[in-house]
Amino acid sequence: MVADVMIIVERVFTQSREVLFDAWTIPEQMSQWRGSPGTHVEDAHAELTLGGRQYHVKVLDDDPNNRVITESIFTEFFRPDVFVEQQLISGDPEIDPTTPMEQRVEFVATGRGGTLVRIIQGPYEARIADWHCRGWERELNRLDEYLARNETNTRKA
Repeated sequence: MVADVMIIVERVFTQSREVLFDAWTIPEQMSQWRGSPGTHVEDAHAELTLGGRQYHVKVLDDDPNNRVITESIFTEFFRPDVFVEQQLISGDPEIDPTTPMEQRVEFVATGRGGTLVRIIQGPYEARIADWHCRGWERELNRLDEYLARNETNTRKA
């Protein structure tokens, strides 16, 4: 199979672009919500600048030996509008750990102070692309829950 499918997932949030950009990039915040239900982020760090490195490890709660490691370099970094990462992902049996992937996350202001978050990631093989779209939907649900728990702090930014 050839990995040739880019996935696009979008969600509108009530928070500002700045709040959402920080939730995505600041390791202490990202580690509170990244991963599908049943996983957690064990380790995360980032150099928040163009050319900076980003690293995080997602661990399956029921099996701590099941770990997905993402190592990235920021190829675009424009707070609060967009960041793009060149990624290598290991530990996911459906993804070739030697094939670079790209992830682009855009933060677009909408009316009434909301923000559209658009994720473009790939390439994936067609047979697994839909599964990864659903995974992003679950992660965005967790982001929404994280933001709601921290509503007092996130409204200030």
